[in-house]
Amino acid sequence: AARKTGPRPVILSAQSVCKSYGGQKILRDCSFNLHSGQCLLIQGPSGSGKSTLLRILSLMEPADSGRVSHGDRSWDVGQPHKDLAYPFLTLVFQQLFLWPNLTIGQNLSIVLTHRPNDALSRSAMELLERFRIAHLVDRLPHECSLGERQRLAISRSLLSPARFLLLDEPSSALDRANQGILVQELKAQIAQD
Repeated sequence: AARKTGPRPVILSAQSVCKSYGGQKILRDCSFNLHSGQCLLIQGPSGSGKSTLLRILSLMEPADSGRVSHGDRSWDVGQPHKDLAYPFLTLVFQQLFLWPNLTIGQNLSIVLTHRPNDALSRSAMELLERFRIAHLVDRLPHECSLGERQRLAISRSLLSPARFLLLDEPSSALDRANQGILVQELKAQIAQD
C-alpha cells in the first residue's frame, strides 16, 4: 500500500527482477510501478516468491538481476549493498519481529518520535483502539495472542513515517472482523494526504 504524498507522486518500482534458489527460478522478469495512493496485491501459492520479492524491494536480499527504485533512488539488486529502505518503506514480516522484552507500547515507540516510556499520542491510541488492542499497551508480546501481535505489527507500520507499506500475509492470524478493520485502515492510509 502506498500513502498519498501531495502533488508529485512517489514511485516504488521493480524492473526485470529475477531470482533463483538452487537453480530453480522463483521470480522471472518481475516488473511494476506503484505510485503513491495505489495498492498492489501479489498472489500466488506458497513458495512462489511473494516474500522473496518483498525482501528484494526492501533491499534486504539481492536478486539475480534487475533494478528496484524508491522514488528518485535506484539500485541494481543483482548485487548486495548496504543501503536501507526505511523510512521510504517498511515491511511487516510474517514473523512480526517484535522486541520480546518491550511492552506493546514500547514496541510502537520504535517508530515514533518520543521516548519509549512516554505515553503514546492520542492518534496512536486511537489507532490501537480501532485495532482493538489499546488495552494491551503494558503487556509483553508473549502475553498476547498471535492475532493481537499481528495487529500490533501492522499498527506499528501504519504509525511509521514510511511512504510505502509492504505487508507479508497481513491477515493470516486475523479473524474476519479484524480483517475488515485492517482493510478499512489500509484504505484510510492510502487516501490520506
